[in-house]
Amino acid sequence: GVAKDEVEAVRWFRKAAEQGFTMAQYNLGSRYFNGTGVAKDEVEAVRWHRKAADQGDVRAQNNLGFCYANGTGVAKDEVEAVRWFRKAADQGDAGAQYNLGFCYANGTGVAKDEIEAYAYWNLSGTTFESARKNLSILEMKMSPDARLLGQQRTKQLQNEIEGRLESAEEVRKAIEREKRNKGA
Repeated sequence: GVAKDEVEAVRWFRKAAEQGFTMAQYNLGSRYFNGTGVAKDEVEAVRWHRKAADQGDVRAQNNLGFCYANGTGVAKDEVEAVRWFRKAADQGDAGAQYNLGFCYANGTGVAKDEIEAYAYWNLSGTTFESARKNLSILEMKMSPDARLLGQQRTKQLQNEIEGRLESAEEVRKAIEREKRNKGA
């Protein structure tokens, strides 16, 4: 119902972001990263993505991993990149799982580990074509026993992620119940 105005959008994102709204912090960081409605500023992008990431936003966590992996807006730090990729991957983010698989496959920020690479690419491959391609290349290089270990590790990771997500959902429901009880 209004004319598109990227500068005005940034103004509203900033208001909400400064009040601690995670989605607005992520969106403001993305605006700075891309220079949409505001001058491109990778350092400022990292600042806003970090605020959202610290509140658990998986997109911001994955983006921070990317920034650290490439030295974009921060000093390059592959170990820190892995830390942020893992935070998002542990919440089921397929992009972060793909990135973490890449780190394990290449020994970037972590010890090289084809079983872990296999498992993360296998998880990510349900939605990422690139992960499926990398997995198939990796499988050709692996022994049958190593592939079996990779499949077992995939199941283990999937169970760990589902357990964390169920726990997070239980906490969210408990908070909602508490809010309703206080309001009643």
